[in-house]
Amino acid sequence: MIPCRTAARLLAAVIAVLLTAGCVQTTGGGDAAGAGPLSLTVATGFSIDDLDPLENGFWGVEFGYVELLMRPERGGEPTPWVLEDLTSTGPTTWRLTLPEDVSFVNGRALDGAALAELITFQLAENASLGAALPGATAAASGPLEVTLTTSRPTPSVPAILADEAMVPMYDVAAYRAHRESGAPASELIGAGIYTGPFVVDSLDGASAELSPRGDHRDGPPALADLSIKFVPEASARIQAVQAGEADIALYPPTATAPTLQGRDDAFFVTGEPTGPTFQFVLNQHEAPFDDERVRRAVYAAADYRAIAEDVMNGLYLPATGLYIESQPWAEKTQVTDVAAAGRLLDEAGWTRAGDGPRTRDGAHLRFSVLTYPQQPDSDVIALALQAQLAELGVGVDIRQVPDLDDAMEPDTGWNAAVAGNGFLSYGGDYVSPLNRYVRSDGERNHSGIADPELDALIDQVAVELDTTARDDLLRRIQHRIADRGHLAYVGLRKPGVITAPPWRGYEIVGSNLWVAHDTAPTG
Repeated sequence: MIPCRTAARLLAAVIAVLLTAGCVQTTGGGDAAGAGPLSLTVATGFSIDDLDPLENGFWGVEFGYVELLMRPERGGEPTPWVLEDLTSTGPTTWRLTLPEDVSFVNGRALDGAALAELITFQLAENASLGAALPGATAAASGPLEVTLTTSRPTPSVPAILADEAMVPMYDVAAYRAHRESGAPASELIGAGIYTGPFVVDSLDGASAELSPRGDHRDGPPALADLSIKFVPEASARIQAVQAGEADIALYPPTATAPTLQGRDDAFFVTGEPTGPTFQFVLNQHEAPFDDERVRRAVYAAADYRAIAEDVMNGLYLPATGLYIESQPWAEKTQVTDVAAAGRLLDEAGWTRAGDGPRTRDGAHLRFSVLTYPQQPDSDVIALALQAQLAELGVGVDIRQVPDLDDAMEPDTGWNAAVAGNGFLSYGGDYVSPLNRYVRSDGERNHSGIADPELDALIDQVAVELDTTARDDLLRRIQHRIADRGHLAYVGLRKPGVITAPPWRGYEIVGSNLWVAHDTAPTG
């Protein structure tokens, strides 16, 4: 267990670094308090490059200018969003029904033909959708109806259609014409290709300015003005709220919550977690994590309770496995056992004399952990792991990188990383993350997991229609991952934002839907 004094020192040090890291760098906007009650300025750590739906459409779902067929819900069962109804009509067929009044900003109606064309295009052009629905087809089966046919039973279709990265609603005919013309993506501003309640009027490297769409099928949005500021530094986002230059700051470091207590200019607002937040990824291509025993030892040595309660001030819940305990299939596969960790390292030949470092053949057991500024809590967690593993004689170096995915590419020599990835998809799908992160050929299987038995279990659960059998397969998958030391979670964060006083009643929904048709200050 990490000593309380050590945890407190780590927390204090990180707070000091975060709050002195830089000055406010927002542009545009103005005094949030004077902008009027129906205006909102959000400061985020991630920038939006353009409005290309294939590259950046998922950002629009989060900020109100893009919609999905199904809406992700906190409980995990999606509900219709743009669709009026989604019904399974057989093991491999689904009927998608649209209401009569959906249109793109450019005025074109979203009917059965347009939706079938869009889904067909996405299946061909979007690798994630193609992987989730291999061999699927879509055809208009009525003026406002589409039949989706899959090549195999796919019970997760509702969750797939509620995933921000799969089928954003856009005018695919207009987009194809734009792409074929060779025009730059910047010219999609003003093209009106989306269906959302807000329209992007301008976009550059510093901000996006949006206005409400008066002819939206649900009526005019509550907000009269919306600004998204791209502010990479967490400290600058916080200071923007305190200075009245932003109303809401996204992705705040949890370590800053205590510093806001008693203040009247900014509030740390939390919601309920829907699943574990931070993966602790170990690169199996590189020593020392090519040895299963070392991976299992590191996961057993992590003190998950101390990270949640001591280091993160109770704003986290202890991570006990790959899923939140409320899921019916969740298994508790992560237990802190320092003695067992020591035995595993001894078996792997990494021994220590007294309180000294663990060595093998004269070399110290030491590895580096990658963190990244967009998720500042990754630094705090890495510091805690550094202190905890030091008690076991294992050395840890921390290296912050600007782009985590780039730094985790093969042959870059990385050892480990704290990565903010969930094990349920944005829409609540349990299959896509398995394929993405732990399947042998997964697109984001950065750790190099190659486990045919695990792959076979994933293939089975992907087509299993019976919920009892599905739950059993998911439990077996969790134990297989734990038994082989493939992956663990080190943080289950309560989602949080920092708000100005008028927005302290802001409700955080589970899927990063930061701005919606009815978003408004609640005081």
